[in-house]
Amino acid sequence: MESVLDEAEKNLHAAFQKSSKTAHSGLKGDGRSEYVIDFLEKRLPKAYGFAHKGEAVDYLDSRSGEIDIAIFDKLRNALLSDSPIWLPVESLLSVIEVKSILTEEELKKAYLASKRISSLRPFKRHFTLAHRDTDNARAEPLGAQSSSEPLRCFRTIFAYGTNLTEDNWLTREWERVQKVTRENDCDAALIDRILVLNRGMLTPPARQGGEDTEFLSVFHQWFIGLANFLSRENGRRPPVDWQTYHKKRIPGWRKL
Repeated sequence: MESVLDEAEKNLHAAFQKSSKTAHSGLKGDGRSEYVIDFLEKRLPKAYGFAHKGEAVDYLDSRSGEIDIAIFDKLRNALLSDSPIWLPVESLLSVIEVKSILTEEELKKAYLASKRISSLRPFKRHFTLAHRDTDNARAEPLGAQSSSEPLRCFRTIFAYGTNLTEDNWLTREWERVQKVTRENDCDAALIDRILVLNRGMLTPPARQGGEDTEFLSVFHQWFIGLANFLSRENGRRPPVDWQTYHKKRIPGWRKL
């Protein structure tokens, strides 16, 4: 596993450097998201689908705004629309916002986007944030989830780099997160992981962070954490009830 993830991390770095030669910013950004999708498609079970540049939609027709990468169970669920890409919010397991360079403005965009996701109503409920009596929740049989059980969506900022210098980077990045969330009335726990591929990773809900060392790859830790979360959450998440998205007025039935 370690050697496979080491190779994948090197390939992501190489793809980032290659895309830097592209002048068109849209193509550059889309390509960097697609590199992450390509890696995940090869390493995660085939049951998972990936919606690129789509929106999550709830039963009230509220929208998330554009999501770089949305992960869902494609065996039990499907897109509401593939052009444009609309995904029922009940099927939303994980969201990844991909950034070339993490800046204060990009942090703000990611937190505001996650705040919109939290305003949606999956199963006519709300997503539960990490460390809100969720991480130790017992996995229930498929489809048995009750309204009192946690409903999680794992949210990541995946940045290839940061505009902060290496000196005391982790502390200053956390201070920047606190500034952005304070100024925009956001909970820092709206983002589960902030991964900077060439530097380290923050876990805002736990107020923790770590830097890449000879003995620790935060990329490895992020992927294993994501894979374990998907397995747990998908195991207790019921499939989408399509009747929820059906028009409200249906014809009456009569006995034949």
